Amino acid sequence: MPTHPTTANNSAGARPSSAGARPSSARARPISTSPRLTDSQIATEAETRLSWDAAIPKNTIKVKVSHGRIKLLGELNHEQQRTAALEDVTRLFGVTAVLDHTTIKPT
Repeated sequence: MPTHPTTANNSAGARPSSAGARPSSARARPISTSPRLTDSQIATEAETRLSWDAAIPKNTIKVKVSHGRIKLLGELNHEQQRTAALEDVTRLFGVTAVLDHTTIKPT
């Protein structure tokens, strides 16, 4: 009976190694090794960014964060203020989504 070509020289019955295979101890690792921010840390940073933005009136937007998802609540005067707020919080580290629940005051 012919032997299988990959096991012909393997008398111990161990699995043969192939040239391009990763060692069995190698595992996929997450891209980022830094710890994840908590929701309260994300909320604090979002509120800070919004307070620094001169385009957004103070205390007009409330921020809620759950599982990295930011929810913006409030009433703004212009669409440009909404755009500025979304740009401020979208790029924060740890943010997985932004939900815009702001409204624009009728003129």
